[in-house]
Amino acid sequence: MLYTSYMHTSRRRSFWRFLRRHLLLIVIIISLVAASLITINWFTNSINTLTAERQAESAAELARLDAEIQEIVEQRAEEERLRKLAEAKKTAEEVIRNPSQAAQTVDASSCNVSGERTDATQPSVLVNKKHCIQPLSYAPSDLVTVNGATISAKAADDFQALFAAAQAAGQPLSVTSSYRSYSTQVATYNYWVSISGASGADEYSARPGYSEHQTGFAVDFANSTESCSLDCFGTTPQYSWLQENAATYGFIQRYYAGKENVTGYMAEEWHYRYVGPTVALDMKEKGILTLEEYWGLPGGDY
Repeated sequence: MLYTSYMHTSRRRSFWRFLRRHLLLIVIIISLVAASLITINWFTNSINTLTAERQAESAAELARLDAEIQEIVEQRAEEERLRKLAEAKKTAEEVIRNPSQAAQTVDASSCNVSGERTDATQPSVLVNKKHCIQPLSYAPSDLVTVNGATISAKAADDFQALFAAAQAAGQPLSVTSSYRSYSTQVATYNYWVSISGASGADEYSARPGYSEHQTGFAVDFANSTESCSLDCFGTTPQYSWLQENAATYGFIQRYYAGKENVTGYMAEEWHYRYVGPTVALDMKEKGILTLEEYWGLPGGDY
């Protein structure tokens, strides 16, 4: 019994002696284990965080690439639309120079619209697919040639001022088309009917007696400093300048994208119409883009 008690006491003493002798080592081992666990935990969290960040970056990059691809697709579609329209306009100008090329296959439409804004001698006239010029063969008696454009004398002073202001601002303009006679529009329109049929021609060419160019109040602008005409005029600084300043001189862009159902025509960034400074500035201030909406009169298709 005494021996057993002695052995237990001896063992306890040995244990404590061992513990005292190796305490530092034990503490170091425990510290190393704890540090290892902390490091492993930190490393694991870092990997998880980095993985999450990489996944978020990848998702953002994919979204950005998708947006860029969509933008490119839309840009290509718009470029193709403008290219086709520019080709159509170019061919139309050739027809104007050589009317005999046009096949006289479609008679000019009769006009049965009467009422407001029908005086073709005034800048307030509304001309669209539901409001023809009266009479259909009308020709202005006050045409003058200014800065390469043949226009009504009522618009000449403001047109000259606009041209001079654009030049002074470093945004010189040129004109690709202005007044067109009824007979010229007959040739132009019927040519496009022979190429695209009546429905196709109606998308980008006015029927005789329904063209703003016949009033002497419409001009088609181009960039005079670069090799850019109708197809890309909407991307030029000249176009931006006109958007900001044309109303001061009485001119408005007539056909905007998104307003095809109102005006009846595809967007034409180059086609400007003289309505006088009072109306043009009032439209700009009110944010109204079309004469149809400003006058509260019908537009759209024939």
